[in-house]
Amino acid sequence: MSEKSLYQFKRLLEELEGKSGRGTELISVYIPPGYDLSKVMAQLREEQGTAENIKSKTTRKNVLGALERVIQFLRTYMETNRATPPNGMVIFAGNVAGREDNPDIQLYWIEPPEPVPIRLYRCDQRFVLEPLKQMLEPKELVGLITLDGKEATIALLKGKHLEVLDHLYSGVWGKHSRGGQSARRFERIREYAMHEYMKRVAEAATQAFGKFPELKCIIIGGPGPTKEEFLKAELLPPDLAKKVVAVLDTCYTDEYGAKELLDRAEEVLKELEIAKEKSLMKKFMMGLVSPDVPITYGEEEVRKQLEAGAVEVLLLSEKLRKVRVKVRCGACGKTFQETTNNLDFYQKQLQGRNCPFCGELRLSVQEAQDVVRELMEIAEKFGSKVEFISTETDEGKQLHESFGGIGALLRFRVQG
Repeated sequence: MSEKSLYQFKRLLEELEGKSGRGTELISVYIPPGYDLSKVMAQLREEQGTAENIKSKTTRKNVLGALERVIQFLRTYMETNRATPPNGMVIFAGNVAGREDNPDIQLYWIEPPEPVPIRLYRCDQRFVLEPLKQMLEPKELVGLITLDGKEATIALLKGKHLEVLDHLYSGVWGKHSRGGQSARRFERIREYAMHEYMKRVAEAATQAFGKFPELKCIIIGGPGPTKEEFLKAELLPPDLAKKVVAVLDTCYTDEYGAKELLDRAEEVLKELEIAKEKSLMKKFMMGLVSPDVPITYGEEEVRKQLEAGAVEVLLLSEKLRKVRVKVRCGACGKTFQETTNNLDFYQKQLQGRNCPFCGELRLSVQEAQDVVRELMEIAEKFGSKVEFISTETDEGKQLHESFGGIGALLRFRVQG
């Protein structure tokens, strides 16, 4: 699935998640690939008969209306298609107005990025979205263990999100004798305590990582020799031990140490999404201080460079939610464009604004377009790559918060 299609899929899920019915009147239909659509039609007609018995007149009317919309859609679809799309389809329909006096029955249908796993019909107050959301969950999982003689942290990297699963303290005293004990006897006791501590780390890692059979690899880090001693002791079970791909030095062993380990493991994780993202943002940040690395940022400047074909990679924050509006004055007929974070709030404010050309209070939104989609379409036209940057990393947060969520790596810079 292309970045554009994936973005549209995510945005539709966000939109549907915000919909709710006044009663159990929103319909969700999941159809796996290859499923007989005529059977779906037959079930929906049966559901129409059942819906006739709904006590609430308004709910009954809305459910029947939604079912009819789905049946009409499938009938039209089957006129030109003999089977479901390769990944199946999901259909949502219902009154999304959230009010009784002016119902608005809408239908949405999706061919998801992965095969539909279930056959489902449900009428509820909200659309059933969980099976689709699961398709967006990170597929690559990396286990992280940082440890020294005092503490250990066990963490999991899910795509771009780092989650600490466990944190342990050793309770092992330093390398000096206590209470007049002989040095040799003290060292034996300490070695035993250290071995028991490393066993606890291995058991905690086994318990934490054992829940994720799809774990791709494990990276171990920490200051000093404890990490090598841990691996040499062969305390991890064979199925986890074979997934250890690197042992690296870090200064810390807490959550910060796990993040540090990720930075040190960039070469190891170069095939993973987070490493690719960090590499792009590292180049972008370098361009802020070096004229030898052409970059730009901000919607207007990036738009100008895109339309000139100068952008090599368009960088967009995953949290970017902006709308480009075309405003027209009903008095003088002139138009201008602006960008807003909230279209509804912008339209309310517009009612009290004077036209910048004639001064009249007759401004209205003529067109509205999602900024991300618009920029992606321009990028596609000129062969520019599009990369979405998460806010899970410090660099990603900086792109979103300091640069408006929009940046670009350039092939060349267009002046003027």
